[in-house]
Amino acid sequence: MGSIMPWALVALCFALGVASRSISDTFVVFVPALQQAFDAHRGSVTLIYSFALLVGGIAAPIAGWIVDRFGLRTLTIVGVTAATLATASASQATELWHLYLGLGVVMGFAGASLSGVLSSSLLGRWFPARRLGVALAVAWSASGVGAMAMFPLAQHLITTDGWRHAYVVFAIMSALFIPLLVFLPWARIERGAPGLARQRAAADRGPTVGEAVRAWPFWALTSSFALTSVGIFSLVPQTMVYLLERGMDGPYAARALAVAGLLTPLGMVGFSWLADRGGRRLAALLAYACSIAGVGALALVGGPADDVWLWLYVLLFGGSMGSRGPMISTLATLRYRGAHFGRIYGLIGIGMGLGGFLGAWIGGVLHDLTGGYTAVMVLSVAALALAAASLGSEAGARERLGR
Repeated sequence: MGSIMPWALVALCFALGVASRSISDTFVVFVPALQQAFDAHRGSVTLIYSFALLVGGIAAPIAGWIVDRFGLRTLTIVGVTAATLATASASQATELWHLYLGLGVVMGFAGASLSGVLSSSLLGRWFPARRLGVALAVAWSASGVGAMAMFPLAQHLITTDGWRHAYVVFAIMSALFIPLLVFLPWARIERGAPGLARQRAAADRGPTVGEAVRAWPFWALTSSFALTSVGIFSLVPQTMVYLLERGMDGPYAARALAVAGLLTPLGMVGFSWLADRGGRRLAALLAYACSIAGVGALALVGGPADDVWLWLYVLLFGGSMGSRGPMISTLATLRYRGAHFGRIYGLIGIGMGLGGFLGAWIGGVLHDLTGGYTAVMVLSVAALALAAASLGSEAGARERLGR
């Protein structure tokens, strides 16, 4: 564990997250341009992002099967290739359904291949339990740190050369990873840290899938993923347009959202650090409280002069937005480690994808039906409050187990 290898692999997971999830998340900046280009309703456009989130969840068991059957090299190359094809095809789209297929289905599969399944399978070979939470948080933070660069870049490319050119640039950025992945020393990476490899060889088989799904902790973790995703993604895809409609300058709003992306990884690592040191329930409840307060601050943004409320939203919502993913992944690893962990984690991950799909879709539909954002924000707050109760129960149970 004294070598540079473990943290180099965290950096690899992080970079692959930028090449897939960060690029996918820039969709919120593309919404106005796509809505105008295809003369579509808001709900029809945000549904594209919903499909990416849905496929990103339901494809997690497939990604787990790929890594079990063919190894980490194949999973990473397949994932990056999918991300490249998704953005390249989007640049050539002439019908809205082309974007559903490329940015929805194909990019969603890329996200499934290069996010939770990859980081848990890879970093679990190199980090002990007492340090795994922070390592996973750093890997998960790719979407937030990537947003700091990708959101303004997307806004600049769209403004100067159009949204099609922007997706060409993103396709090239993803494709550059493929040669690196082909030649990495995957045999050494697969073996893991020597001490942990011996522990895995001697480990119990762990719970089976059937045993897991018949007990409450599985459903607590799954519902936490689902409800958190509803709370976040019912709101996030519409935030840029919401700010523009209230008179905020486009580049200024994009920079504010980029700062939220900068705070997201800090929140991930900070909340995971607190959780790893015995405060799992406190960390979970505090994270949800910050997100809910952030929604309230956003609701108070009524015009371009309301900078205080905008930056409170950035601080509270951005700083807590991604913190639950590493918490749920760590709790799942601690409870279900063993021979069946990959499949169990993949099933738990379906909750994240399904919740994100429903959240982004219903959020767009609610806006179209009501002509405003009040119903969207009420949905977000309600889902986050329910998720806090669910994750808090499992986090409290883990604390009582004393590990």
